[in-house]
Amino acid sequence: MSRGSESSDGVARQGDVRLAWSAAVDGWRQLAQLPSAVGVFTWEQITGADCFWWSGPPGTMAHQIFLTTTEDQILQTLDQALASPNCGVGSGIVVRCIDTPESSRALARIKPENVGTGLFMTCDLTKAREPVSPRPFRTTIIATPAQHDDLLAMLSSVYRDVGGLTAFFQGFGATQIIGVYDQDRLIASATIVRSGPTANIWSVATAATDRGRGAATAAVSAALDHAAKSGCATASLSTSDDLAQWYQRLGFEPVGREYTATIRHLAR
Repeated sequence: MSRGSESSDGVARQGDVRLAWSAAVDGWRQLAQLPSAVGVFTWEQITGADCFWWSGPPGTMAHQIFLTTTEDQILQTLDQALASPNCGVGSGIVVRCIDTPESSRALARIKPENVGTGLFMTCDLTKAREPVSPRPFRTTIIATPAQHDDLLAMLSSVYRDVGGLTAFFQGFGATQIIGVYDQDRLIASATIVRSGPTANIWSVATAATDRGRGAATAAVSAALDHAAKSGCATASLSTSDDLAQWYQRLGFEPVGREYTATIRHLAR
């Protein structure tokens, strides 16, 4: 590969990760404006950041701060966020941003806790993908109240549900949810949060007793098919490194990383 090709690929990847990042933040904005968000999350924009303030019991979930500012403005933005009345005295916030040398340097200056990174992946929905048969399962869009109740029951067995947080994330309005059924029993799901031409894939879950049977594969594949038919050109998600190869088999490619860190005050 020539140096020019490497440079073009690098520019393309930068664009891909920023697209995935922007779509993810926009997905949070949409969820924060759902009727089910009342009393659960408050959305506030501070210069260089989207802040999602958790209103539930202290300690059960941290506030989420998505930084979109430059290195020089990060500390100023975090000062303003920590001073927000929505934050609460002594509350921790999870800072999230695209993992770049600049963001890492800036955040290292404040000595954060629980530093980590996640992987951004995208899937080009305009290209042909290997077909995935859902057999022996049936896939459908969760649409009826009865199906929604089944979904919440299944997800509550997978995730720790605090104060109805599962219901908030799966609220009708900004999301479409693929359900995977084994006969009449819901065993897996994948959530689609659309942001323009990009489909965010969130909350892929399988009931503990049904893992290893291909239900999650059927859920994600059906979600991608649905997003493509709905006019989306790209699907994006964030995941851990150990799931990267599994998502690659479904057509996703890694494009960058997300930096996460917990802070309670600015230690300078």
